[in-house]
Amino acid sequence: MNQKKSQKLVRAIGSTILCFAALSLAAGDKVQAAVITYNFQVGEDGGNGFFKFSNSSLTGIGDEEIAVSEGRFNTFMTVSPGKTYYDLAGKIALFYQGEFRGLRASDGDSSITEIDIPPEVEGGPYYIKYDGRASWSVDTSGRSGIGIWKSYFSGYREVLIGDRNRTFAVDGRRIINGSEVFYTLVDTVAEPVPEPITFAGTALAMAGLSWLKSQKKQAV
Repeated sequence: MNQKKSQKLVRAIGSTILCFAALSLAAGDKVQAAVITYNFQVGEDGGNGFFKFSNSSLTGIGDEEIAVSEGRFNTFMTVSPGKTYYDLAGKIALFYQGEFRGLRASDGDSSITEIDIPPEVEGGPYYIKYDGRASWSVDTSGRSGIGIWKSYFSGYREVLIGDRNRTFAVDGRRIINGSEVFYTLVDTVAEPVPEPITFAGTALAMAGLSWLKSQKKQAV
């Protein structure tokens, strides 16, 4: 390898390593990125659950929002047969100045069950309808700068029982207005970032490939 070619290879390697060093520094800003898990409780008997989110996109400036990646809310605010919880994925975790403040979430459930026995069947004629509905929401608000932030839960559920003409009974009615939500941090797992040695090795490989391609072009 003559001197000119050696110089080109050195320059290629140096340029590539500088590029990857810049990428490494950018990745270093996210060394603190983590998947965070919270448990929560709604008042004394409104339900409980957990949720997870990654804080990698946080800037720590002002009001920010992050979508929950995984979570569930175990609650009596359901009416569908067999349903005991709500999926919290996609709900919103709220932050102020990089600090977690609470959830913003809402959902609902509905179910209609009809029992209809015609006259020609033993036990008929008989008809009854169970019309169930449920709805809930969690909202978080506070006063920026003085640290007063709270989350409150509101919701209701009921099942209306009736015949073809009217509702004659209500079953399982429950209403909650403004019950405070309490959060407990339970886990923080760091997200992996590329090791510096990985950047260096990749840089050398890229530089070598770049030099070989240039040699092939000159040979043509």
